[in-house]
Amino acid sequence: MANVSRRIAVCALLLFPLAARPDWDSGSNPFELSLDTSLGVPRGWVQVRENEQPGTHLSLQKDLGIDTVESVALGAAYHLCPDDALRLDFDTRFLYGSERLDQDAFYNGARLKGGTTVESRPEFFRLTALYEHRLLDLAGGGHLIGDIGVTYVFLNYTLNATLSPVSVGSETKEDFLKQELPVPMLGFSLVQPLSGRLGFVGSLRGGYLPKVDSLRSEGGTVRLKQSHADVSARIRYHVTSNLDLEGGYLFHYFTQRETSHEDGNDIKLWDNDVTIGIAYRF
Repeated sequence: MANVSRRIAVCALLLFPLAARPDWDSGSNPFELSLDTSLGVPRGWVQVRENEQPGTHLSLQKDLGIDTVESVALGAAYHLCPDDALRLDFDTRFLYGSERLDQDAFYNGARLKGGTTVESRPEFFRLTALYEHRLLDLAGGGHLIGDIGVTYVFLNYTLNATLSPVSVGSETKEDFLKQELPVPMLGFSLVQPLSGRLGFVGSLRGGYLPKVDSLRSEGGTVRLKQSHADVSARIRYHVTSNLDLEGGYLFHYFTQRETSHEDGNDIKLWDNDVTIGIAYRF
């Protein structure tokens, strides 16, 4: 991931000599594509119950050895007019790590043998669709944008581990995706030029789904509760009138809980990241 970030930065730096007059509104370029990569420090846990077998509360960092989280995000937008746009973002997160279990642990009905190594290998994808509208113009050429939409998480959490000889279950993965629903999102973004080519871009988005019927049944009705929060603060540099380079800070928060008579799946993740990316308008 670090190599990808360096390549993005080098490509943008090589284009600096081509710089033209920046266009913060991009009214003549309705399409936008973006690529971002980030690296951060995660906190949180995962816990999976199966029937009467309780799941062990596994810390992402202490128990699973996940010291860093890397992510890659692709984005596309179409500006219907200077004030309105449709946006679609897709990102994937790499929560990879390994650690030696101090004692036996339980995950999805399987008993993992203490004294052996457990590896965290989840498949974690997210798709977000938003409608954006410019709410008001600010002094200095800036503006405030409001957005509304939905986000959907594709999560399959797998642990590669050695089973205890007395383990009743044998499955060491849980498809959180099976009970997932779209989660409503609401947010605001601020775009503020700082100079001819330099600007600040900040955003705050959140989503919440109270405990609801997931419309699925697995040992009884599955109830789903989920929350999201995404905060970013970036510096944007206009390389050319069509190409931007961005870098800054990201904060992500995600929690999902699924409960039924048979299942009890719980994950919580929050992380602080540094990010770099590029955006192209045409």
